[in-house]
Amino acid sequence: MNRNYLLVAALLALPAFAQQHELATEAVGIELGSVQQVVEAYSKQHRDIRSTFQANLGGHSLAADIRDFFQRDGKFSISGQALGTPNSVFMLKGDQKKAYGYLVLHDSKKAFEYTTDKHGRVWAHAVPLKKIYPDLDEKFIAENVPEQGLLAVSHPVYSSMALRQAPHIGPYNNQDVTKLESRPGSPYVFYLNTRAVMNGSTPLNGVSKENMYRAWQSVADQYSMLNMNVTTNRAVYDAAKAANVLRTGILNFVNQDGRSFAPVHSFGTTSAGTLYRNPSSGFDYGYGIGMTAAHEVGHQMGMLHDGGGGDGEYFGGIAAFQWGPIMGNYWRGGSWANQLFTWSRGEYTGASNKEDDFNIMTVGEGVPYRADDNVSGKAMVFGASGVIDPRSNWGQIERNTDSDAFTFKLNSNGVLNLRIDPIEYLRMLDVEATLYNAAGSVVARSNLAVHRSAEFVNLQLPAGAYKLVIQGGAEGTPANGFSKYGSVGYYAMKGSLSGTIGLAR
Repeated sequence: MNRNYLLVAALLALPAFAQQHELATEAVGIELGSVQQVVEAYSKQHRDIRSTFQANLGGHSLAADIRDFFQRDGKFSISGQALGTPNSVFMLKGDQKKAYGYLVLHDSKKAFEYTTDKHGRVWAHAVPLKKIYPDLDEKFIAENVPEQGLLAVSHPVYSSMALRQAPHIGPYNNQDVTKLESRPGSPYVFYLNTRAVMNGSTPLNGVSKENMYRAWQSVADQYSMLNMNVTTNRAVYDAAKAANVLRTGILNFVNQDGRSFAPVHSFGTTSAGTLYRNPSSGFDYGYGIGMTAAHEVGHQMGMLHDGGGGDGEYFGGIAAFQWGPIMGNYWRGGSWANQLFTWSRGEYTGASNKEDDFNIMTVGEGVPYRADDNVSGKAMVFGASGVIDPRSNWGQIERNTDSDAFTFKLNSNGVLNLRIDPIEYLRMLDVEATLYNAAGSVVARSNLAVHRSAEFVNLQLPAGAYKLVIQGGAEGTPANGFSKYGSVGYYAMKGSLSGTIGLAR
């Protein structure tokens, strides 16, 4: 008889078999059955608590108390905690062929990971707690601060062109910080649960509403290429969760100092990440907490740490280009004036993690990119005297393969003065702009070094038709610098064009 089996029975039933099962399989883990068998077992338990899916590993029961069970279109999401152990978390999600999950016992610091083999069988293995919570450090002392010399932070500065081209763009303007939404109406929702650090609509601990706004805005910026609504509105999250929990995630703010952490691959379940406040870290609350939240949401979306390059687990970036990966040590770049923290695929020298972050989010987690806002080109909009206003001339690079074209025509010689800025607070976009004439020849190209913008100053143009192409830029080399891989985001244009402007074709 196969010693590995699935037991669906009362919790205390057949203890001798359970013990034998544990002894026979502890060294290599235990096989729980096919994905369908496991899901059916938990479904039955969810309907009838007296029917408990029971297995043991390493002297620990893997029985779970199922709080949330959801199935749709061949996919499922199951969340809860260990049976009889409040300080714990259980999660399992997947489809008919593959499942992933874990059971974590926080008091005993034990973790068990559920994976699927090539035959579609679900296995449970004991793993280090850090594999499930990459940022969880049991030795961390709440009073710790970043290493000396890193407290002189240069907070991001809003571009003067950031004029609410999207809900998350631009400075705080007295919005209700408990009702923020980056993409209203999207069925994909990530909820920043700020209730523990708020008294109604007023932040606690002397934190300003503007800084709470910046914390939300930072996360919205980091995920703006996705069709996902980053929100602080509980009602929006509850509605999305009720419709399809597989399209939701949640990060809980905590009203105390500590080291923030989040479970990997928990998007699509009700298992939450944890975000401590750390106002004593020396960093602006909106900047520091926002970047940390974006990093922890990254774990929940499935990303691991970007390390290596001589920096161990957390790569500290490349100072010469003021660039670093968001899943690395973003604190080290806090003093950079033009910091750029992007998604990565480990192209820099010595990278320890070469996973494709965008692929993990859009394919692995199934959150789609935003639709292209400039598919076949647009006419540049001119005001009186050839003014180019950022409220009318803006767009988004949604993917690293995207480029946006803007066309215009001069009926006489003219002069172009134009600036193109990334306009998100925590930008990921490094702007590259190229101007082509009617023959398709390059007239001028700009990508300001370590400045993220592009600029044309007093550019003399003869009469003719032109096309301005904007795309994500790169600096240095992928091995020592950064490629256009993570260069995505919103931009806007400001300037003027003299001469007689005709109708663009």
